[in-house]
Amino acid sequence: MELKLPAKLPMWLLIVGAAGVLMLLLVPFGTGKTAAAPKPQPAQKSVEEYRTQLEGELTELLSSIEGVSEISLMITLESAGENVYATEKNTSVNLLSDSLSASQKRVENQNDSEDNYIILKSADGSESAILIKQLQPVVKGAAIVCKGADNEVIRQKLIETTAIALDLSTNRVSVVAK
Repeated sequence: MELKLPAKLPMWLLIVGAAGVLMLLLVPFGTGKTAAAPKPQPAQKSVEEYRTQLEGELTELLSSIEGVSEISLMITLESAGENVYATEKNTSVNLLSDSLSASQKRVENQNDSEDNYIILKSADGSESAILIKQLQPVVKGAAIVCKGADNEVIRQKLIETTAIALDLSTNRVSVVAK
């Protein structure tokens, strides 16, 4: 199939086409603006602040259980939390083959891999790693001392509520009457 153009194209069509091509060549690509530097992540709470906040929230929750009063609560933490940063993995594979004789061959395979943090450079020249997520400290257990815990039904409510709130097994929660 052949495309046939009229012998005489209108002059304005040629001028518009030439102007379009000229604009593409003269106007730089992009807007000329650089990408804004990523906003710094809020600083992670200290382990003590995190534990104190958890204890306060859990004390308030447990105080709302009927029959419970004068709560003293202590939470123990297993870890201090962790920051997870973006990395790139570089892997290289070297395969060496050697013929010792007509019937014997020696093949050696060498794998090397290396993880590197991905670093961002800001406009002012500072460098920082890309933070993917912040892991909170892991709760290890809870100890509760309160009035009303001598009642077995209330004691069970305290244990179950604490275990669910802190994502613990019930054997990691201790409840004692005051």
